[in-house]
Amino acid sequence: MDKIPAERCLGSVAAISKGPYAGCRRAIMGPVRLRRQMLVRALRPVDVLALASFQRRAGGTEISAHSWPRVEPESGRIPYIGLLSGSVAHRPGGNRTWVAEANGRIAGLATARPRAGGLVWDVVHLHAEQEADSVGADLLEHVAACAGSRAARRVFFETPTGGRGLDVARRAAFERFTSSELFVLAPGFKGERTDVFEARPRLRADEQTLFQLYMASVPAPVRAAEAMTLEEWGALYPGRKRWQPSFTGARQQYVWELGTSMVGWMELTFGQRSQYIELLVNPRYEDAVDRLVRYALLQVSPKAPVYFLAREYQPSLAVALQRTGFRLAAQHELFVKLLAARVREPRLVTANLVGG
Repeated sequence: MDKIPAERCLGSVAAISKGPYAGCRRAIMGPVRLRRQMLVRALRPVDVLALASFQRRAGGTEISAHSWPRVEPESGRIPYIGLLSGSVAHRPGGNRTWVAEANGRIAGLATARPRAGGLVWDVVHLHAEQEADSVGADLLEHVAACAGSRAARRVFFETPTGGRGLDVARRAAFERFTSSELFVLAPGFKGERTDVFEARPRLRADEQTLFQLYMASVPAPVRAAEAMTLEEWGALYPGRKRWQPSFTGARQQYVWELGTSMVGWMELTFGQRSQYIELLVNPRYEDAVDRLVRYALLQVSPKAPVYFLAREYQPSLAVALQRTGFRLAAQHELFVKLLAARVREPRLVTANLVGG
């Protein structure tokens, strides 16, 4: 069985006795940082004026993608109030923000947050001045060092296809592992109730079966980047706490079954102005994907836009969405930086003796 001991975490640092970011500061004080002469530090409340100046001076600075519900074409302006309040509160599972400072002024900004359990971190915002990709790479490396010092195993970064994020991610040793397309359906659509494949709410007892569905539906290189074990798969849940059964709330999950087989899984998220759907279908039942999409649209409101995600290994889903009337809204590249080296645990096995 594969084990990932905490002491093998790449980018983790020795414990420092003072300050919540002391470990991170030590991680960036090596020779590489001294050579680049770029100070990366935690955002402070007194930085509000410097942030405003950075935004006015740099114009379009965002390198990260707008993931739902902050989807294109929305403003790329930095959410000052949220960032500053997060820098003061330091709530468990909340956002953490750093700035890159050069010659006494802010040259870039990064915000990251952990998912449930802290094994996975997401880069939520990444900004750097134009023609300053090295600043964005510095910030990404800093985020990874801080995540590693807190025993995280991977950091995800999402950037628009064709943008400068590709070069920035590679400079910071992030690896591309897949891409995604975000489709949108305008309000006023009509759900079809014919030939519907009904689902049921996800239960706690479905965990192992859903993990097997994930293993069967997601290509091996993507699983290596995201989750190789049941524990890591559970840590992909994008919330402060791990998934728990709930029949109310803004996020609902459903599963489709056929006999003893798990056909598919769906998550619906209801926002203030739009709705968002993710779907995973067992490859053996891809011919049912249109029926699953029809059922999904019966669960949402036709009064608000519906966003639907399809990754590059889900071409049949993308085609089904276009047949239903969805249009392409955005294309993103997904990158990961693995912070832990996977080692194989020695074990005793029975020896096969020949001739004795």
